[in-house]
Amino acid sequence: MNPAGKRLKILYTINRMDVGGSQTHLVQVLRLLDRDRFEPVLCVLSGEGNLLSAAEATEVRVVDGKVRTGFKSPKVIPATLALSRFIRSESPDIVHNYLLRANAVGSVAARLAGVPVVLVSKRGCHEMRGWELAGARLGNSLSDCVTTNAEAVREFVHVDESCPREKMVVIPSGIDTERFQPLAGEDFKSRLGLAPDRPVVGIVTRMRVRKGVEEFLAAMIEVRKRHPGTQAVIVGEVELPEDLIAMVADGGMADDLHLLGRRSDMPEVLSAFDIFVLSSHDEGMSNAILEAMAMEKPVVATDVGGTGEVIAEGVTGRLVPPKTVAPLAEAIADVLDDEERMRAMGKTGREVVVDGFSSFSMVRQMESLYEDLAGAKGIHSHGVEPAPSPVQ
Repeated sequence: MNPAGKRLKILYTINRMDVGGSQTHLVQVLRLLDRDRFEPVLCVLSGEGNLLSAAEATEVRVVDGKVRTGFKSPKVIPATLALSRFIRSESPDIVHNYLLRANAVGSVAARLAGVPVVLVSKRGCHEMRGWELAGARLGNSLSDCVTTNAEAVREFVHVDESCPREKMVVIPSGIDTERFQPLAGEDFKSRLGLAPDRPVVGIVTRMRVRKGVEEFLAAMIEVRKRHPGTQAVIVGEVELPEDLIAMVADGGMADDLHLLGRRSDMPEVLSAFDIFVLSSHDEGMSNAILEAMAMEKPVVATDVGGTGEVIAEGVTGRLVPPKTVAPLAEAIADVLDDEERMRAMGKTGREVVVDGFSSFSMVRQMESLYEDLAGAKGIHSHGVEPAPSPVQ
């Protein structure tokens, strides 16, 4: 048991620190966690990822977990045993794992090391089979608690991975509403090389089939039939394959499609958008949607995962079925039809995010969960002692 007054030591594990929703979330947690009550350490199993510097900037110790193998390789056994020895040497009170490989490998290693409290995190609704599903279920079974970022994710994990609902806790995603807030006083469209007098509709994504880039491009070709000159923007490390390049050219949009690559100035980039689009086939709770709403941008999104828990249809944006072009195009065009309605959607959207999806609120909920789980194991932080038992 921790001595009274000692901080709870939390070891976070994740496979890679690439740019992504879970990694961005984890950087926020490391930045905002109360250091008077908690001592965080980040273990990156692969030791790789372009957000490593962002994690280190939070002044948290970042270590290489030296797990370079997948589930199917026999090398995963000695790697997991080595990770367990490292965890035992760290003596954390809590291990909180993120994403599939860490959820499985990190949970096994933590249990072998005798860690009192183990958590796994679920942040999406990607259907798994075979080894992936076995790994997910293993992590779930070894954990004391499964954190999810949306009610839809909780239900998905219950059905797809047979995880008991009562073992899961929903803590909605949160974003930095101070960093992401409306900016004024500059022509952000011109700054990005966009025409300042024409609408901009954009997505923030990586080039994966599940992100619906093809549907977005096809929809924008249709939108431009009603709103000629509308500019399409894709932010992220996206390279279009030849068939999509041909589709864009045939649709007459080659000069008005802008691939901006990965950006570190997202508040400024989003300031250039008139409408933010999420065209994903599956999601958990999209940080990108929350950031756009915090910037007072109306959102048109596919109704997947926890998106419907954030977007109120017709109030903060529009919801459409996934993997469809016509409904997506119609919704974007409808929002573009009414500038006053666009502004009203944007303002309401920011209010929704500030009230229920700020990073500060998210981290406070996580801290309460950690203390509750640790307290149940007789571990108390910051001088908090358990209440005396009533006299019999």
